[in-house]
Amino acid sequence: MSFSTTVGTAASARPSFDYLSGLDGLRACAVLLVLVAHLGFSTTIPGGFGVTVFFFISGLLITRLLLAEHAQNGRIAVGRFYVRRLFRLYPALLVAVALAAGGIMSWGKVFSALFYYANYYGIYAHFGQGRDGFDPFSILWSLAVEEQYYLVFPFICVAVLAGTADLRRFSRGLAGSVVLVLAWRVIVHHYGNSGGGTSDYIYMATDTRIDSILYGAWLALILANDTQKHWRRFSASRVVQAVCLLLLLASFVVHHPGFGDTLSYSLQGLALMPLITAICFTTSTTSLTKLLETSPMRRFGNWSYSLYLYHPVAIVLAEIWWGPGSIGPQRIGWQTYPAFALTAVLLSFALAVSSYNFVEKPFLRWRRRFGAHVTDT
Repeated sequence: MSFSTTVGTAASARPSFDYLSGLDGLRACAVLLVLVAHLGFSTTIPGGFGVTVFFFISGLLITRLLLAEHAQNGRIAVGRFYVRRLFRLYPALLVAVALAAGGIMSWGKVFSALFYYANYYGIYAHFGQGRDGFDPFSILWSLAVEEQYYLVFPFICVAVLAGTADLRRFSRGLAGSVVLVLAWRVIVHHYGNSGGGTSDYIYMATDTRIDSILYGAWLALILANDTQKHWRRFSASRVVQAVCLLLLLASFVVHHPGFGDTLSYSLQGLALMPLITAICFTTSTTSLTKLLETSPMRRFGNWSYSLYLYHPVAIVLAEIWWGPGSIGPQRIGWQTYPAFALTAVLLSFALAVSSYNFVEKPFLRWRRRFGAHVTDT
């Protein structure tokens, strides 16, 4: 059974299994930001914000689905949740890791990828640093952050929702959690750490980046409690939306290390809360939502996980043929760079589409058996 929401109508704020209009397009924008940044423009394109958007969407969707499951069944089947995650993530991950390992097998990298500790491995073992080109394992830190988070969060939901299921108290708890993570980032930035550089640690460590997921989870709780539509009316305000866009702009253009390592992630999370509410849960941005729901954006969104996994492999292959273009166009020359970029982009989509159709989609029916509410589009 599948669920859908008509484009142009606001989704229900109550926890449900309904499809949320606009999120596939947001995923597409996020993965395209990451891809372009990795094509040699990481100093000018905020690829890291694309990862933050992925984190936020994941927190929103997973929390919404867990709350809906509890509302429907009176409980959360944690075991089935982990089986669904396994079928969703592991098939494509196994193929991507096999391709990334290639003929030069580094078991440390492989194990860090498969057991979701690539973020801390990257911090302390420094893979990808000092290499003349792109390391295909370097992007797997973000999957590690997500999966470490989901080792704990479903059990928190079970504990909090037991008995009276006080969603307002749960929401206040998440609000306090994002404040604590910000405070911890300030401490880490001020006193440093034993890993490979304070900024690298803050960027990749679960303990310093988990709030990017928590903001999405917090939004799911705010919406679940928004019976009087106060939050949705607030998010629909053009003034609020403009302020949020200015906050995002500030997080991109202010380059002071103290700001970038600490407050910038919090501003991005806070700004995304009203903006994604407006896109998905109000009709104040119908034109934008319709744009995000166009067929190409929906398709790119469906491929986003595969694109994220396979684009590093494609970049490495393009670098073998054309040179280390991921370091920047000036490194291989502007005459050669277009061939590098075109090769990397075409290979990224070829690998992603092949994986989506022949590796990921065959597991959809297994995910449904364990309670997943997904379509095969």
